[in-house]
Amino acid sequence: MRSFTIRLHLIPFVGWIVCAAFMGCVAFDPAVQSTVGNLNERPSVAILPFGFDLEITKLSDMKTANEILLPEEESKQVAEALREIQREARWLLLSRLAAGQGFQFVPPEQTDALAEELQLNPGVLPNPEQLTEFRRRLGADLVVAGSILDYGKVRWQWMLAGMTTDMTAESIALGLATAWNPIAIGANLGFELLTSTPLWFGGGYLFGISFRPVRVEARAFETVQGYPIWQAMDESAYAWGALKTLPEAVREKKETQLELNLAEIMESLGDDLTKQAFMASRLREPSTMARPEQH
Repeated sequence: MRSFTIRLHLIPFVGWIVCAAFMGCVAFDPAVQSTVGNLNERPSVAILPFGFDLEITKLSDMKTANEILLPEEESKQVAEALREIQREARWLLLSRLAAGQGFQFVPPEQTDALAEELQLNPGVLPNPEQLTEFRRRLGADLVVAGSILDYGKVRWQWMLAGMTTDMTAESIALGLATAWNPIAIGANLGFELLTSTPLWFGGGYLFGISFRPVRVEARAFETVQGYPIWQAMDESAYAWGALKTLPEAVREKKETQLELNLAEIMESLGDDLTKQAFMASRLREPSTMARPEQH
């Protein structure tokens, strides 16, 4: 029976490596290589357009803005920026999977055309009937759907839960270590507020380190019975060493820092999907696609 796993990978620190002259080519580690050696066993995958699971209305949430825009012009630029981020997310994932040599790919133009015909909006999970159409008409063995959950700013629910959990855990640990010394605990709470705020309130600088949180979730569905067979979520917040390798004119821009974090996440998600070693013959046999167990 095929297993269904959810992987949550929170990244506390990343040493970055950037390739090329900042033309959208970012590589942190070599791509994980697929163990599926038979070319005929590499599944055909259709990657749906990524959605945004949060509302962004200000250009300054995504880019360094040095001018005041009229509301109409800002709305236009926000929409354009969001579309570009969605395209970049899919391109980064497709590129990473291609580097791992474990899949064949349905051309994005064909995927988009069928998704539009089926009224499948970006970020919306496909139903079994829609997945059947991707198999029947495009020959897809897998359909990947993803959503960008946070990009530059963090919704207040996550902010409150994250800060509360972080501060409570550290206070308890410090209390046990210092016999509940009130001065030590109070100092730690103050430091936590100082260091956590840049992350949870949407990014900023602290001691020369930039915090630009990005969080992405992705799922893969088989197209015989329409079951989800892979799911992962990744988060990255620290644009650290890579910024120093970039020209000074671009490394301080918010969009640069966010793009680096998005690239790291998509590479990690791509590697995780490659590690599953899905085989076309198994995906195409209904008898092997029993309902997955979630654990």
